[in-house]
Amino acid sequence: MTKMATLLSKTAEYGLRAVLYIALNQTDGKSIKKWIDAEEIARDLKIPQHFLAKVIQKLVKAGIIYSKRGKSGGFRLRKSPEKLKLLDIVFALDGGKLLKDCVLGLPNCSDKSPCPVHNYWRNIREEIKQMFSEKTVKELLKEDLKI
Repeated sequence: MTKMATLLSKTAEYGLRAVLYIALNQTDGKSIKKWIDAEEIARDLKIPQHFLAKVIQKLVKAGIIYSKRGKSGGFRLRKSPEKLKLLDIVFALDGGKLLKDCVLGLPNCSDKSPCPVHNYWRNIREEIKQMFSEKTVKELLKEDLKI
C-alpha cells in the first residue's frame, strides 16, 4: 500500500512551528527581549530535541534565525516577522521540493506520466505555494495560534 503525500515534511512542519514559537516568545510586545532555548522549544512544542537541533541548524545556516551559544544563549529571528515569508522557511528546510510528491504516493507520477489526480493536485499545489510566498510569520501571529 502506498502512503498518501503530506503537504510538508516533518522537518518543514517542525521548522515552521519553531520559528513561530521563537517569534511569539522573543519579544515583550515592544522590543526583542530574550534568546529562546532549544530545550524550551522542544518541550513546549513536543518535538524530539535531537530532531529539532537538526532543524534549527538548517534555519541558522539559511539565515532565518540567529544562534547564540552559552548559558544565556538560544535563538532569535534574524529577520522581522513581517519580512519573513513562510516559503523562505520551507525552502530553507526542504529546498525546492515543496509539495512535489504525488498525492497518491506513486513514485513514477510526473507531468509526462500523470496519475489520475496529477493535474488537479498540480493546480492545488500552485495555490498553496502562492499562499506560502505571500503569507508572513507576522500574519500568522495575528491569528489565534496553536502551535
